[in-house]
Amino acid sequence: MAGLCAGLFLAGASSLFPQGPAPSSASPSTSLPRAEEILKRAIERAKWVEEQKFDAKYTYTQRTTIDELDSKENVKRRVERLLQVFPIDGKPYARLIQKDGKPLAEKDAKLEQEHERKFRERLAERKRKGDSMKKEEEDIEINDELIRRYRFVLTGRERVNGRPAYVLSFEPRSKDLPVKRRIDRLLNKVAGRLWIDEQDYEVSRADAHLAENVSAWGGLLASVRKFLLRLEQSKVDETAWMLTFADGYLDGRILIRSLHMKFNQKNSGFSRIAPGSSQPATTRK
Repeated sequence: MAGLCAGLFLAGASSLFPQGPAPSSASPSTSLPRAEEILKRAIERAKWVEEQKFDAKYTYTQRTTIDELDSKENVKRRVERLLQVFPIDGKPYARLIQKDGKPLAEKDAKLEQEHERKFRERLAERKRKGDSMKKEEEDIEINDELIRRYRFVLTGRERVNGRPAYVLSFEPRSKDLPVKRRIDRLLNKVAGRLWIDEQDYEVSRADAHLAENVSAWGGLLASVRKFLLRLEQSKVDETAWMLTFADGYLDGRILIRSLHMKFNQKNSGFSRIAPGSSQPATTRK
């Protein structure tokens, strides 16, 4: 789940400015555990998943669509991309394969080669310095620190893709939460719902929105007026869950640049790679 909210929209913004379905009907009510117990199990699962490093074990196809909108919500520009995601030295890399339904032009192909070269160089440099395990600034992990930011209420059970899940609503615990990283300014204002799988305690679905506006430096550096995000994870084999769907909406500004967009991402064709391999499998269309 690392980098889910921030990563999706930072990727969307960078591609524009040079990179769900409704809930199912609730299951018949039976005795429910306490929200605290569900969250405890979800944190334990997240720690185990981090140890498994599934990102270093799978390759898959990613399709993204980013719509840049005008003030009336009309689409001004659409960017469609097909990418192949695969690990490089244990870190997922999304290689651009097609843009707007067409193979890459020579210029774009060279840019992609340069991006990948720089990605490999950064990994090599971090490995040389001994900080290859260091978390990225915008990584989001399900842990005690994250959970303590919110007030959770267990509202019932629903099915997500045929699997029963607990449904929890959440909102910021206070208006004065700590800010240690840039991403905290967003996390401290987010509210929504989580669907946690009853068997595996994975987040199978999440809906999030801003409870109030977010700004940096009093709004001079950046501001976010509206933010919506939906995502789903699915079980792709006996143990691994992967992000399969996400879409969202963003209305904000960075310096003088407007960020007004819709974003959609679908991941499919998951394939476990051989241990030690870092080569992508053949793209599945």
